[in-house]
Order: sequence, then structure tokens, then C-alpha cells
Amino acid sequence: INQSINQSINMPGPTILARIQHTLGRAFRETGQAIDRVALRAKTQALTDMREGGDPAYIFNDHLSRHRTQMPLLKRGVPKVSPEIAYLAPCASLIGTVHIGAKSSVFYGAILRADACNMGCGRTEEELEHWKSLSKQDRWRKDLKESDAAQGDESTGAVAGGIFIGENTNIQDGCIITSKADHTMIGNGVTVGHCAQIHSATVDDHSLIGMGAILNPGSKVESLSFVAAGAVVGKDQVVKSGELWVGNPARKLRDLSSDEKKQLFYQAEEYVKLASTQSNVMQLGGTLDLSSRNHNSNGADDADDNRWTSSSTSSSGENDGFQEDKERKDYAEIRAATVDKKQ
Repeated sequence: INQSINQSINMPGPTILARIQHTLGRAFRETGQAIDRVALRAKTQALTDMREGGDPAYIFNDHLSRHRTQMPLLKRGVPKVSPEIAYLAPCASLIGTVHIGAKSSVFYGAILRADACNMGCGRTEEELEHWKSLSKQDRWRKDLKESDAAQGDESTGAVAGGIFIGENTNIQDGCIITSKADHTMIGNGVTVGHCAQIHSATVDDHSLIGMGAILNPGSKVESLSFVAAGAVVGKDQVVKSGELWVGNPARKLRDLSSDEKKQLFYQAEEYVKLASTQSNVMQLGGTLDLSSRNHNSNGADDADDNRWTSSSTSSSGENDGFQEDKERKDYAEIRAATVDKKQ
């Protein structure tokens, strides 16, 4: 049966057009970078007043970076980001078949790697959806060339997949998400805390993955659940809907209250707002509304600064302070309960 499947299921590789675009695109990028370097060198030499032996001193600061936020791989797929995304940080990395929905956000230093699957560039939406819906067994492919083969282990059921993130979800600073053993599926309204790791796991809608938590391959977090900071959910474990899990190895501590479940919605909504304030950070002038600020010879007008301060204070107000106090209290209760359980 496996042999017939391997012969009948042919995972789509890159099209001829995609290969041509990939080659020409790289050539144009490299040429552009070389021209930019020459121009910077000429400009620097023309502007400097320093002299060494009668010749202009060579002062050249190379500001170029080869980092690209979205990194398509010819044989592993292309990142697909909704045009309505709330924010994609310039130092985040989306590699291979990574899809992100509307109003979601990926913050600074996050790395999303789907660079081991067989989904070549240039494929249609229908082909992609068909590949996405296939079982791991059907996705398995034996290539003649080992360098072209997707990573995986048929004996253990590990078959590389893609990363698919829904809407209104936030991936916070320093997170690492991979899909080497299967697809990684993250639903709508999910909050993934700083430096959390998700490896070939599933997170359903409106859940919260705490800072530094780890979801191992095959694990699943059902909707309206909370994996506490630092918790390690084991391979193939399931966090049932509405549960709070803590510890390493992670275990159920208790069920979430109705107020805590409402807080999961609030958390995701607040990050959509925060992400929207940073969406223009790479444009000239950043996120500052320069036209609305009055400057005098000594800098910004004091009254204007006071207006900004009072505005930001009133917009956050007591709710933020109340929220911080509540989060500290919740964290203290979780810590105390964890210590009592260990004792």
C-alpha cells in the first residue's frame, strides 16, 4: 500500500516559471546590491574632508543587510501574508510555506520555519489546499535525490509540513515555530507569548501560550485554554478546552473560570491594537505624526508633549493598571498552587 501511495502521490515541485523567476530575481538583487555599494563608496569619498597622502580617505559604512523578512524557498514554498496583517516586524523571519491571516502580527525576532516540506514555488491555490489537506502518510514522498527530499521519518510518522496561522493571532518577540514533523496549525485569536516554541503542534482558537512555553510535536491545545509560562507540553499530549496547564512536564492544574476565558479574548484584541500602532515603523517618519507636532528652536513644544502624555494616559487609564494587578495576582496564585502540588 505504501509503495502505491508513494507512486501515486507526487508532491508538487517548483514550476519552470518559478525556477526562471527565482534565478532572475537573485541576479537582479545581487546586481542591485553591487551598484548600491559602488554608489555609497563614491558618495562617501566625495563628502569626506579627510586626507591620507593627498587622496581622500576611504570611509565606507556598509548599511546593507541580506536579511529578508519573507524568504521563499524554490522547493519548499513561499510565505503568504494577508495584505490586512496587523504587523510583521522587519527583523522577523518567515521561511518557506508560512501562511498568516488578517489582523495577525509577528513581532521582533520571531522565527517561523517551514523549510523542510515538499511544496515548490509557483503552485496554484488549489494545489496548495489539496496538499495541506493530505494526511501525513499521503504527504510522504521518496525522492531519488536525498538533497531534494522533504525531511521526515516514515517509520515514526514524522512528515514535514507548513505553518498556518489564522486571524487576530499574535506571535510575540523571540518565538520559534517549526513544522518538521507535521503541519503547525494555529487558530484565530491566539496569543503566543515571548520566546515560546511550537513544533508541529496544533493550537485552537482563543488560547494563550505563555512566555517560554514549549509545545512538542503532535501536541494539541484546544480552544479557550491556557498553557502557563515555562510549561512543556509533551509529544502527542492534548490540553482540553478550558484548562490551565503548568509545569515541566506540563499537567492540568485546574479549569479556567468564565472571567479568565473572557481575558483570553481581551489579550488577543489588545495585541491587534498594539500591532496596528507599529505598522508604519519602517516608513519615513516611523509612527510619528510629524504634521501634528509643533517644534520651536529648542525642540518639541512643551504643551504638545503634555498633550501627547495626557492622551496616552487617558487612552490606557485605569484599565491597564487594573489589568497588570490582575495578571500579577493570577501569576502568584498559579505559582503558589504549583508549589503546593509539588510538596
